[in-house]
Amino acid sequence: MENSQPFHDPVENSLDVEIMDLPENSSGRRSSLNWLARRVLAGQRSVARHATRWRLTSVLVLGVLALVVLGFALSNLAMLLMPHPRPSIGPSIFPTRPAFNPYRYPNSNHPDAFFTGHQGRVENVIWSPDSQRFASGGFDDTVQVWDVVAHQERVYRGHTDQIQGLSWSPNGKMIASASRDQTVRIWNVASGQTVAIIHNPKAVDGVAWSPDGRYLAYGDDAGLVHIWDFQSRREVRLLIGHLGAVVAIAWSPDGQELATASFDFTARIWQTSTGKLLLTYIHHGDVVSSLAWSPNGKMIATASYDTTVQIWNPATGQLFYNYQYHSDAVYSLAWSPDGTRIASASRDGTVQVWYVVDGEHEITYFIAATWVAWSPNGKMIAVGNASGQVAIWYRQ
Repeated sequence: MENSQPFHDPVENSLDVEIMDLPENSSGRRSSLNWLARRVLAGQRSVARHATRWRLTSVLVLGVLALVVLGFALSNLAMLLMPHPRPSIGPSIFPTRPAFNPYRYPNSNHPDAFFTGHQGRVENVIWSPDSQRFASGGFDDTVQVWDVVAHQERVYRGHTDQIQGLSWSPNGKMIASASRDQTVRIWNVASGQTVAIIHNPKAVDGVAWSPDGRYLAYGDDAGLVHIWDFQSRREVRLLIGHLGAVVAIAWSPDGQELATASFDFTARIWQTSTGKLLLTYIHHGDVVSSLAWSPNGKMIATASYDTTVQIWNPATGQLFYNYQYHSDAVYSLAWSPDGTRIASASRDGTVQVWYVVDGEHEITYFIAATWVAWSPNGKMIAVGNASGQVAIWYRQ
């Protein structure tokens, strides 16, 4: 065969690609694995027929990946070379509850005096400005005033539901009481007579006299804060912002600001002259049950059901100290008159007294405490309990 020419397949000469078909099974139907293999073969055919296009695509993908890796490397290098500011100092945390030492606390279980009068839980205790008397309110709907020296008692009746808040006027002549019966009553201390009654649409939970004795602020279950002028006998300001019952109220020592605590887990600072909300404190994880300004007005302490007492700056909201001594909800707190210590009453059955600056523990009183109040002269701590009693410990 002189004129015969060898046969050349152009695809075979250009690419060294082997493509195979899969055999069919005996029934002529392909299994799921064969379907996957067919897809692989289709990809191989595409590569074989469009080799140049696939090479360009591969080059582009590798180029993009190289740029991403290079960018990541340059970014990390820049972060290493950039100057870093020093981290700000966080709040001091004192998480350890001190061990009980019976030799250090010989009278921790034994108050110096007991005052029994309420038929049920004591919800509030307040001292008179001269430290000679204290008043208490509770679940039996009464306000009781005791002379700590003579042990004489006066009972003020008029409320028809439990007492939620008490405040003694700065001049010592009147007591304001807030109740779930939707009223605030103002009592003449000497006579026990009602001077004025403020009616409210909702239950009233906390009340406080202004430092000059002219205004009363009280909070209710609707989350509202009312400022009432005692001289004109009318409401002059309504503060709106809380999303839950307002259970504690405290005026700043200069009377320019008002601090409020609520079931909405926040404490708030208001300007009393305008009613403007100045700050919302949101660092508690549960109900904020009590609050108090430091005697110099530069700090606020808040107690919470989240078991902590927190001390913070009322101007900025910066947290200074976070005390975690208690193992259960904290109901109440009180500053010492000199501003160096805080007493806190908890559902864990203790009143803890500790130093503000370094968290050093001073003493523990063992009692089913519901409220704590430090006398203005600094010589006594009064503690209400769930059994209707008020216990007094004398300070050295």
